[in-house]
Amino acid sequence: MPGSVFEAMRCLIRAPHRLFFMGGLCALVVGMLWWAPVLIMRWAGVASAYPMPAVWLHAWLMTLGVFPFFVFGFLLTALPRWVGAPPVSALFYRSMAGVLYAGYTLTVVGTLAGRNCLIAGLALTGVAWALGLVALIRCLLLARAASLLHARWSIIVAAVGCIGVLVGVGAISDDQWALFAAMPSLALWGFVGPIVFVVAHRMLPFFSEPMIANYRRYQPVWSPPLVVVLSLGHGVLAFNGHDDWLFMADLPLAFITAWHAIRWRGWAASHVPLLWSLHISFAWLPVAALLSATQSLALFAGYGAVLGLAPAHALGMGLATSMVFAMVTRVSLGHSGRQLEMDNLSVLCFLILQLAVVARLIAAVTAGNARWLFLFVAIGAWFEAILPWAIRYGRIYCRPRADGQPG
Repeated sequence: MPGSVFEAMRCLIRAPHRLFFMGGLCALVVGMLWWAPVLIMRWAGVASAYPMPAVWLHAWLMTLGVFPFFVFGFLLTALPRWVGAPPVSALFYRSMAGVLYAGYTLTVVGTLAGRNCLIAGLALTGVAWALGLVALIRCLLLARAASLLHARWSIIVAAVGCIGVLVGVGAISDDQWALFAAMPSLALWGFVGPIVFVVAHRMLPFFSEPMIANYRRYQPVWSPPLVVVLSLGHGVLAFNGHDDWLFMADLPLAFITAWHAIRWRGWAASHVPLLWSLHISFAWLPVAALLSATQSLALFAGYGAVLGLAPAHALGMGLATSMVFAMVTRVSLGHSGRQLEMDNLSVLCFLILQLAVVARLIAAVTAGNARWLFLFVAIGAWFEAILPWAIRYGRIYCRPRADGQPG
């Protein structure tokens, strides 16, 4: 048994995607295990004993806590290949991963142990994030590829996330609670959404070309910077309390991303689950932008926030979590020497995840007992989707490649 555990650990640290994706899987599960009792207590009318509103902590854990694992696990693996740079050294990515693991752990513990522990966790997360940026910038400086479009914009967007974490640390240290509470929303629109678009812009046409007949890649150079600017514009407007003007950024964002979804022809990939799952995931981006624009126009017209948190969950659960599911599945299969085919369990889990997203959106626009019903359906479906998938791929990271190759 000790030998098998030792071998599993050796496999886990063998490549950046293994180590970071495993941390992301654990963070996803822990973050929702943390949130589920909060929902139950709120339903039962019992107050939770946290140092600040639980919804703020939930937003932090699920955006600035979970997604850095997946973003850096992917970028530290893929970006050196994009730009023709040497791979990131094992010592560097292992050290960074250790700091990120410690940061997330202390953040979770700090939600109960108090502010000082929470600050330490967030600060370590910021340090790990900064180390990741150093590694990515070094790859850019050593680049030999002709095009650096996606690498540059990935680094810019990742830097926005890092700034958000560091600002959050300063905010909680100085008791600026409104600023702390605003950071997850800014990160969701300024970091999570844009990084998914930049990666999808690079990878979806690349994955689709060999699988769809008569496929022509559509990768206009103008769209990554424009989507990043529009997303940041949304974040800045929301941060300054101008929710009634968000449609100025959201309507063009919805149009541009919907146009890309159409040009990428995801419907033609219906015979390849590993591919159509990526396209379905991306389709949540224009949906989220359209929902946000609709709510903004309602506010502008004086009707109030008619959709509640639906736009945020369409982006966070629909786009980001679905894309993490689909992309991690593909990367994990390809980099473990396995056949690039999504098995029936993974397909079922992905479809259940879509059910969870829809249920959460319905909960956002209902009230009373119906709202609680859809909330519990959403979180139950979420666990049914994520837990089996996380166990399956977590086991892969702890085993050697199926083809006997290194990595």
